[in-house]
This record gives sequence, C-alpha cells and structure tokens, in this order.
Amino acid sequence: MSKKTVILIAYVLTLLFFLRSVTLVIFADGTGGYGMIIVSALVMTFLLRWYLKERQKDVKKDT
Repeated sequence: MSKKTVILIAYVLTLLFFLRSVTLVIFADGTGGYGMIIVSALVMTFLLRWYLKERQKDVKKDT
C-alpha cells in the first residue's frame, strides 16, 4: 500500500470518529464529548495537510 492510501484510510477512520462524537453530543445531551471533537478535528486537519503534501510531491516528481 502506498503512503497516500494509508493516510486516506486514517483520515476516513478519523472522520467517522468525528461524526460519532458529534452525534453523541447532539443526541445524548450531557456526554461532554467536546474534547474528542476538537482532537479528532485536529487530527483530520493534520492528516489532510500531510496527504496534500504527499500529493504535491508526486505531482512535482511526475513533471
């Protein structure tokens, strides 16, 4: 598996965890899952930036 594929798989898993945390906060009031929303959003941002850097390296390598 390529590095980009692993990054995208990790991103999708983090996205699912983010959506789970958001739905728990919305539908199960008082669970206090705001910290997990923030952490998963930060991880998603980090993974997306890392993926875009890897993609940019591939584009530069191809040209």
